Amino acid sequence: ALQERKVRVAEWCTTHASLFIWLVLGGIAAAGYYIRTRSLPFLIDVTTGDYFPSDPDAIGILRYVKYILEHGELMDVDYLRYYPTGYANLEEFSLLSHLIAYWYKILHFFYPSVTVGYADVLFPAAAFVVALVFFFLFVRKAFDWRVALVASAFLTVLPPYLFRTLSGVSDKEAMAMIFFYLGLYAFLSF
Repeated sequence: ALQERKVRVAEWCTTHASLFIWLVLGGIAAAGYYIRTRSLPFLIDVTTGDYFPSDPDAIGILRYVKYILEHGELMDVDYLRYYPTGYANLEEFSLLSHLIAYWYKILHFFYPSVTVGYADVLFPAAAFVVALVFFFLFVRKAFDWRVALVASAFLTVLPPYLFRTLSGVSDKEAMAMIFFYLGLYAFLSF
């Protein structure tokens, strides 16, 4: 009976190869997301009860996201940075801050109890999943689907990449990897 089941599973995998590949990639992405969100209970500020970033740079980005949600655009000069003259080169944070603000609006539409802090600390883990799909597509285009699945599994647990896509580290790297892998995939595709 066990041999018969093995044969049936092997037949199903060969007849539905594309679905099987995407299921395995989904499992890898889910495992990576699970790993990256294990720190969420430790990112709750005890004074406010809201989620708070774990990285000092991410605290500034959270402040920019809150400002965008309140005023509709990013301020011209951030006077809380480099006091008293302020920091006027905010263009480098504009895309990321707006992206997280829209991420919050999407989450808030489906789950009204979501806070800006929660959306901010969850962004890197969600960005990892999107980047992983583009990474898989790139490696599959360059080599093979088997190599792409193995490479995706390694990328999921690679320590330097893991550190920059952990929950609470909403800096530019998680977003940049989406565009990096998308660019590599587009380069090979066109």
